[in-house]
Amino acid sequence: MSTESVEQRQPLLAVDNGPERTFRVGQARLAEDGEPGDVTATMVTGPWLTVPAGTIPGGALGVLVDNALAYALLQDRGPEQWSVSAEISVDLCGPVPADGSLLTVRARSVHFDAKGGLASGTVTGPDGTVIAQCSQHTRWVPAPPFAADLDAWADAHDADPVPVDVIAASGGPASLPELLGTRIRAADGCAVLELPVTGELANPLGNLHGGVTFCAVDMAAHAALQSVGGPTSTASVHVAYPRPVPPGTTARFEAQVIHSGRSLGLVRVTALNEAGKPCVVASVTTGPAPA
Repeated sequence: MSTESVEQRQPLLAVDNGPERTFRVGQARLAEDGEPGDVTATMVTGPWLTVPAGTIPGGALGVLVDNALAYALLQDRGPEQWSVSAEISVDLCGPVPADGSLLTVRARSVHFDAKGGLASGTVTGPDGTVIAQCSQHTRWVPAPPFAADLDAWADAHDADPVPVDVIAASGGPASLPELLGTRIRAADGCAVLELPVTGELANPLGNLHGGVTFCAVDMAAHAALQSVGGPTSTASVHVAYPRPVPPGTTARFEAQVIHSGRSLGLVRVTALNEAGKPCVVASVTTGPAPA
């Protein structure tokens, strides 16, 4: 294990970009308590995060989790490096509320070396109840051009957080498929979800945001399970990212039910780019809805 001293950390860079605005994720910040380098961020829940069944899939936490864990790790990058997600895992401890609750994630870097790093985090509800545990593996890549002037880039992309009361009264998207503009077809334990990669869903590198991808994986898995009457309450989501999904294209998420029982569902999900190459390989486990 290789670690650096706190004094050698890079400054935190966190901005509100398209995916953050789409998912109502607030700007990541250094925590005022806890370990040095801890990062916190918040997300407002609501009906725009629900699937047709009326529940919020655990994958809807994707942008919140990816942002906080990535920013925690970015503090450990070298001066000529940037990070991209290699794997993200989320284990749910309870349902994600759809009542407008403000969720909070706290993340920290737990390991890094010359190749990449590992971060972990916890998502809690407004009363401190643990909703999910999460982790992210990252790998370092050469720093993109904007990294040479991060302050200017942050100023150009930053936006004021949207107040909760404005969100509630906006009359915006009524569901997660509407929010992301997805098309979903499902039958006989299989589902296909098509997701256009727009600028509002892109990360700072211009590719499909890993947290949006994470969400689409769970949506596809839910649709596949619903087609056979399987349990659809998210228990865990694990996503690996072998290659990026470029902007201006459409990602195709293909889900196949591996097992569907009364207390356990297991779905394999693969996302393909327009050349037919896998960009995402994932597994989703589910259980019965809470009583």
